Amino acid sequence: MASFSSLFESSSAHKAVLVTSCDIYPGFKIAQELLRHKGKHYEHVYAGYFQENELVRYLKQHGAHCVKLAIANGSDAIADVYRKADVIVVVPPINDDHWGQDSCVFVSAAEKAQAKGLALCSKINAEHMGEFSMLKPLHEMEKAFHEIKSKFKAASLVRCSLHIDMLWLFRSQIASEKKICLPAKGNARFAPLTVRDGARALCHMLIDPKFPAGLYELTGHELTDFDGVAHDAASILDSEISFKEVERKEMEDYLRGKLGENNIRFMGDMLEALNKGLLDKRTDHLKDLLGKQPLSVKEYFEKNAHDFKPQL
Repeated sequence: MASFSSLFESSSAHKAVLVTSCDIYPGFKIAQELLRHKGKHYEHVYAGYFQENELVRYLKQHGAHCVKLAIANGSDAIADVYRKADVIVVVPPINDDHWGQDSCVFVSAAEKAQAKGLALCSKINAEHMGEFSMLKPLHEMEKAFHEIKSKFKAASLVRCSLHIDMLWLFRSQIASEKKICLPAKGNARFAPLTVRDGARALCHMLIDPKFPAGLYELTGHELTDFDGVAHDAASILDSEISFKEVERKEMEDYLRGKLGENNIRFMGDMLEALNKGLLDKRTDHLKDLLGKQPLSVKEYFEKNAHDFKPQL
């Protein structure tokens, strides 16, 4: 299968990339990263969204063409938008009110649009997450992807581990209570990555001819657990930070008003999957795509130390 970079070289190419779900942080970071390379490999970046918010407005101000996309519109309407681009990057539309009802339309529409390339973002071991209502659509989208991937000149499935950036949502609690409070086992292992590293890796896959299309599983370079994360946070922030396992409802109540309901439930299901050992995996794919070691947990806290300290 061809590399994605070759798809922009054809005289018939629109020289455009479309990213879905740019109203949530992972989709936003991918679109933001693609905008950095606009004009070199492609001329246009389209940012799909379900709800306009500050992330969408930022992308609009920085040169993205922002378009509303909803599951309820159906694959034909979504395909009409997809036809603007050569390559479609599907970030699961978790924000969408109809998430889980027919999320596969975001995948099938790429075939209807006769796009040249398709990249689907998912999660490590999504095929084993069917028992979780907010994660089951990921496996369904992966199945839809595998059914049609041969129709594209380039097609990639990009799976990520848990993003360490999720802790930013708890920064005030960590700063004031000196605790990371999550419905997770302190010794459940995972190899976290940052959203930024994941976005950069995906962008490199799209523009660098040395990376063929295919399966990429993106993880950090270290297997750890939340007890270890708390230890790293304490050492960097010079504070007595510890991890505390709490009930899921406690976390969900804390996040209400800070995050949409679908995103809260999705995070809760991801942590349950973590507890069942489904994220206990480490690969070098992220390092290979970045060309360097990805950001470690300690480095993440070093870069964001101010946010996790009490504000005077």
